[in-house]
Amino acid sequence: RLDTPLGAMTIAGTHLSFVPGWNRHQLRRLARAVRALPGPHVIAGDLNMSARPAVRWSGMRPLACADTFPAEAPGQQLDHLLTDDRQLAAVRHATPEVELSDHRPLVVTVTRH
Repeated sequence: RLDTPLGAMTIAGTHLSFVPGWNRHQLRRLARAVRALPGPHVIAGDLNMSARPAVRWSGMRPLACADTFPAEAPGQQLDHLLTDDRQLAAVRHATPEVELSDHRPLVVTVTRH
């Protein structure tokens, strides 16, 4: 639970399995656990799945869509920022090159409207 300039919200950071099916199971359990906490809710991290399954299995909506993997020439989005708050919106997003990972980070500036 974080107090942010946009108000208090529950934020969960994660790195799910790369095993198909297992990551879906992990995301469903995570989303259920997060929703048991005070809202609004945000799930952020490497979900090791594309946007459509991430939305389907979390029941949340993406704040940004951008390819993040592989880092040297991204062609698919595996990293996500999802929310159940209809008032949160992305002002801008980026996937900068970094030398720390085989993924690019998904950097999102969020506002409330």
